[in-house]
Amino acid sequence: MENRLNLLCQAGVIDQDICDGMLQVVRQMDAELSLPVFSEQGEMAVTHMANALMRSRRGEVIAPLDAELLEEIQQSALWPHVLTAHQALLKGFTVTLHANEEGYLLANLYGLWLAANEGHS
Repeated sequence: MENRLNLLCQAGVIDQDICDGMLQVVRQMDAELSLPVFSEQGEMAVTHMANALMRSRRGEVIAPLDAELLEEIQQSALWPHVLTAHQALLKGFTVTLHANEEGYLLANLYGLWLAANEGHS
């Protein structure tokens, strides 16, 4: 995961401060949240978050997440955990995330939460 983030930084896809912050996010997801960050789904979520932060910094706007999908996530019993984790993961960044990016990051976190809890219910 560290190599992927460093490559994105060296290629100029993400800035150094975002790379450093994302390394902290990986540690938080793994150690504090026990999310499967070192999986294909986890790598995708981390890469997307790094890119989302850079798009927001550059003022680039993407289409919002499908409203029905976001509503489904918000109605889940996991929603309070997902939202709290999302806010905690963003604390280390000075970039203000565009609202359209937020839905995708929440959906990625929700997916990781589901994956972490498979077989634990």
